[in-house]
Amino acid sequence: MRIYCTLTRSDLELLNSQGGIESDVVSGLAIYAQTTQWIAAQDESDPEVLDDEILQHSAGEQQGYLVVAEVPDSQVTELNPAQGLVQLSGPIRLKDVAAYFVVDETGEFSWFGPTELPVLLDLGR
Repeated sequence: MRIYCTLTRSDLELLNSQGGIESDVVSGLAIYAQTTQWIAAQDESDPEVLDDEILQHSAGEQQGYLVVAEVPDSQVTELNPAQGLVQLSGPIRLKDVAAYFVVDETGEFSWFGPTELPVLLDLGR
């Protein structure tokens, strides 16, 4: 299942230095996914539009970082299916990351590929 997760810079540094974010840290993160109920509540059915919608939804009003990752369905529990809010029982590993995003003060998203975490971290220094 594809998850969308807001992260702090410290979370990104942990992901970079340890190759993952362990379950104990992951349990405190806001994580979203395209649950069946969330998809049903949307006005669109186009997968690309739904990706954009959940990305915007998971970022909310805050600037910062987002990670998009593919994790096993068995590790995902729905907390609020209509909102797309889920809980992850396992870690987020570097090998699971599909993309990183930076959300700026205007709400614009900048995309970084799965191998570009060091570049992303260098930009923020």
